[in-house]
Amino acid sequence: MQLTFTSSARLAALASLIVLSACDKKKNGTDPAAPILYGMSWTVDGKNVEAVAGQTVSNGLLVLTNVVKTGTDVSTITITVPAATGTYDLGVAVPGKSYTASYQTFVNGVSTTYTANNITRTGSGSVTVSTLGLEDVIGSFEFTGVSGTGATATTKTITNGKFSIRR
Repeated sequence: MQLTFTSSARLAALASLIVLSACDKKKNGTDPAAPILYGMSWTVDGKNVEAVAGQTVSNGLLVLTNVVKTGTDVSTITITVPAATGTYDLGVAVPGKSYTASYQTFVNGVSTTYTANNITRTGSGSVTVSTLGLEDVIGSFEFTGVSGTGATATTKTITNGKFSIRR
């Protein structure tokens, strides 16, 4: 028996395909009209920064990192939190848990690292992992990192941090 479709059946099938493809929401339940922009962005010293970023999951930890190069100067942000959705406070000690965010600069051959860490309670801030899916890692961060100790300590504040990374 040969299967044939009437014009109206073909039109209904085509309409169904169009509707189904239009229902392909932006991953993770957010606005389907918004584009997925992969990378990491933040503000430091009043300057907005965007960078390509990578991620890895190892031993139950999610590690996010990037590198920004401007001329001979380089900066990086590295974030390490549990590989699970949630908000992680970088200033509160949690037994057996380590949450860290660092901003490192290499300017004129001098390396400086500003760290916020819940174990040593150095610096402050938070990291929120809103989505840790099979395809994407999405969230936000802000922190004040500390470099050095005592009277010579300096700080760097990172605000408006966002990440959306393809796995």
